[in-house]
Amino acid sequence: MADIVNIVLVGAGHSHLHVAANADSLKRAGANVTLVSPGDFWYSGMATGMLGGDYHADEDRLDPRHLIARAGGHFVKDRVIAIDRIERYLLMASGEKLAYDLVSLNLGSRVDMPPVAGLEEATGVWPAKPIETLWQLRQRLESYLAESSSLPRLAILGGGPTGVELACNLLGLSERYGGKFDISLISAEKRLLPQAPSGASRWITRRLIRRGLKLELPVNALAYRQGKLRLDDGTHLPADQVIVATGLAAPALVGELGLEHHPHHGLAITPMLHAPYDDRIFAVGDCAWLKDAPYPKLGVYGVRQAPVLLGNLLARMQNAPLESFQPQRHALSILNMGDGRGLAMRGGLWWAGRLALIAKRRLDHRFMNRYRQA
Repeated sequence: MADIVNIVLVGAGHSHLHVAANADSLKRAGANVTLVSPGDFWYSGMATGMLGGDYHADEDRLDPRHLIARAGGHFVKDRVIAIDRIERYLLMASGEKLAYDLVSLNLGSRVDMPPVAGLEEATGVWPAKPIETLWQLRQRLESYLAESSSLPRLAILGGGPTGVELACNLLGLSERYGGKFDISLISAEKRLLPQAPSGASRWITRRLIRRGLKLELPVNALAYRQGKLRLDDGTHLPADQVIVATGLAAPALVGELGLEHHPHHGLAITPMLHAPYDDRIFAVGDCAWLKDAPYPKLGVYGVRQAPVLLGNLLARMQNAPLESFQPQRHALSILNMGDGRGLAMRGGLWWAGRLALIAKRRLDHRFMNRYRQA
């Protein structure tokens, strides 16, 4: 495609880190490559470990500016708020316009806030994303722990993998200081990790209860006012800080492009990773919706899409056939238990213990080191 000059990567997500690190291949083919991001890349795989004290913030983030600069591309610190698909430019929050011939969206996801009256207006509410909020939460909680003052009562909304990992590592953070947070986990499901093997769910439930976690299952939170959560079983649960992990949804931008999308799943894409009715717009990771083979919002899928995306951008420049992405049926997931142990799951298989966490740490450090050294 001879008219491709400007390739713009919007968002510094898992897939775009790979494309940015290899931007020199696009440059050699004749393209200018620009990465647009409002800030650092924060790695979701180490986020809960950072909350629990395993990692410092600097270990969990990368500066995408240096990554793309080393490969001969450009970096724009800004946020895209609109795309003009007729004139082919991106409108930035700063008011600037950036022309594109091909654009790829790797915007991540946001927490799908539950319909709890008063929650979004209240102070002391911490969505699990963006990830940097977990670092801010850790700093807030460490100040309480260090002062040995009255510790805040914590409530976690959501009993899926993120909610469980948050509970594990909040317990771990207080255990590091010899303190004890009063932590309650609220979920509408009958058991923790409802999509996991039942044995894994029972194992982690017993372990968390022994560590002092209070479970409210299955209930819904209805309202949050004056430091109390009102539950649908009539309970008024004291909570000074509320951490929200009730699932993920696509960013609002994908619904403003005039293209097929789902408000939660994201921008519809073909197996070649571009929009069905505009093959100049690609999308990957959590903000994309592969209709024929939907995949969960897990970083591993963005990692696996990365080489396909890079190859297809090159193919579009060279009028070559595009490759299809086929998501794997089952992905390995390892939860950090916050006590030196991990819980690993893949399909119907699971195992737990220190070796699981060692494996997780090796995988996470390998991913981050790949781009620190690129």
